[in-house]
Amino acid sequence: MGILRGVPPVLVAALMVAACGSVGAAQMSAPQPTLRYTVDSAHREIVVEVSPFNLPAHATHHDIAQVPPQALVIPVTGWFEGYAGEVVDSAGRPIPQTVIHHLNLIVPQRRELFSTIMQRMGAAGAETAPVNLPAVFGHPVLGYPVHQGDTLLITIMLNNPTAVTYHDARLRVHLPYAATGVWPRPISIYPFYVDVTPPAGQHDYDLPPGHSEKSWQGRPAVPGRMLAIGGHLHQYGVGLRFEDVTSGRVLWQTAPVTDGAGRVIGFPTKKFWWRGGVPLLPDHTYRLTAVYDNPTGHTIPDGAMGTLGGVFLPTDMDAWPPVDRTTAEYQRDVVVTYDTRMADMDDMQGMDRSPTAQPAATGATAATHAGMREGMLNTSIPTRRSAQTP
Repeated sequence: MGILRGVPPVLVAALMVAACGSVGAAQMSAPQPTLRYTVDSAHREIVVEVSPFNLPAHATHHDIAQVPPQALVIPVTGWFEGYAGEVVDSAGRPIPQTVIHHLNLIVPQRRELFSTIMQRMGAAGAETAPVNLPAVFGHPVLGYPVHQGDTLLITIMLNNPTAVTYHDARLRVHLPYAATGVWPRPISIYPFYVDVTPPAGQHDYDLPPGHSEKSWQGRPAVPGRMLAIGGHLHQYGVGLRFEDVTSGRVLWQTAPVTDGAGRVIGFPTKKFWWRGGVPLLPDHTYRLTAVYDNPTGHTIPDGAMGTLGGVFLPTDMDAWPPVDRTTAEYQRDVVVTYDTRMADMDDMQGMDRSPTAQPAATGATAATHAGMREGMLNTSIPTRRSAQTP
């Protein structure tokens, strides 16, 4: 236990949970996934692979031995231009995206804009296409700043509604990047995340019958401008609203796109960069509200969620407060993130629809970067470092 000297007890508990997992028979017989990555400097892409894991047919996320959080030690300094996630079988063939309940990319070295939890860099669900931040002639306009040696936590929750069992499946995460020295330099932005439940903890909540609304409010840590916004609701969700309580202004509200059964199949997004963004100020209080209309006549356990994901341009990037691991909020966030038995694992799929992000043709987009940098580093590096909070 010497390597854990000085680590707060709650973090030690989280690490032990991650190591042990659930005590069910499925967990005990599951393979132990490991993380590997490849850096392709010619195409400016990092490809992360987590494998192996098993996906039994007709399995919910409760039936599958979930993969513990995996840590990528970021091998470059520069800017991430986007992300994409996919699951493939043991032969490398794509598996239907429906097996991805949600995928989250978390940065423990940074805090969120509206809370002290670990920063959410991105998220994806089964319907998420590859995402790229805007670029002009292959040059990124916006980028998420990263530094070599930082840690990116990759968490995924899996299910398998198909009739096929997959053994030794693999998760692949694609991270296109612009290296230091690129010109013109991308404008550094941070994503931000707000939920209608408290920031740390489970974000699914019981959905009562009939009309209901649930809200959470807070203040941003630093001033800046909101460039774009998107969201996420579950079945029977009818609206999501983000408002400036101090000024009494509704900044954004929308209703999801649904099918005939009330299932959410899409979510409108909004871009504000054409007018320089919408100011968010630390002395103002902002509220997110999820609106539902449940026609079933009964409460649906864990049936609701209301999440916002946005893109934020700080007035002063250096003014972003440092992460504070001593807060109860941060420590609770670590425990929830590392516990693969939790039903939620911070499902924040709203950020996958971050409206500055644009769908990318995986092969074509990578090809546009070829030749912009000479040479190619294509080295597969096994990484045995477990998920940590540095």
